[in-house]
Amino acid sequence: MLWTVLPTQVAEGFANHILSLDPHSNERLQKLAGRRLRLTLKELGRPFTLGVTESGIVFSWIDDQQVDCHIITELAVLPELRDSANITRLIKADKLDIEGDPMLAQQLSKLFSELDIDWAEQLSRRIGDVPAQVLVNAYGRGRKRMQRFQQDSGQWVKDALIEEKHVIPARERFIQFQQDVQALRARLDKLERHLKEQRN
Repeated sequence: MLWTVLPTQVAEGFANHILSLDPHSNERLQKLAGRRLRLTLKELGRPFTLGVTESGIVFSWIDDQQVDCHIITELAVLPELRDSANITRLIKADKLDIEGDPMLAQQLSKLFSELDIDWAEQLSRRIGDVPAQVLVNAYGRGRKRMQRFQQDSGQWVKDALIEEKHVIPARERFIQFQQDVQALRARLDKLERHLKEQRN
């Protein structure tokens, strides 16, 4: 039992601390106060309940009270739930079962996805203004370099696949291929109509 209680308390404390760093979290928490979601992952076999209060969120493995939404699924399916367009497909494939309000899970995920934390301010409180500014500037430069590297490497891979290895066609060739297929389809339709007319 301790193996679930201790990590759950740590995760709950961390989640509430992160929420407290955004001044707008209180407003979002108040809108969801009293709402409860239960998640049952088939791999674990035990339900996990998340409740919202006006001051934070509460995690529990032993809560058996009524909830607003109960999601039964597999661990691998969880990332797909971010996009609501996947929900119907997953339900039809028997990979997801939802009892209650299906929008509650997305509203709860927005508690964290819409966080707006001033990390520079948080750092300056802990290590001082100058070191915090140095770290923030270094992070910004590193992020720009990483984005540039991703763009350059993506372009290099694209050029290599199109021009050198001819694994994928260039956009112009693909568009020409589509037009040729449409023209061929139109000719086949015309020929089919002509054959039907001759039979009649």
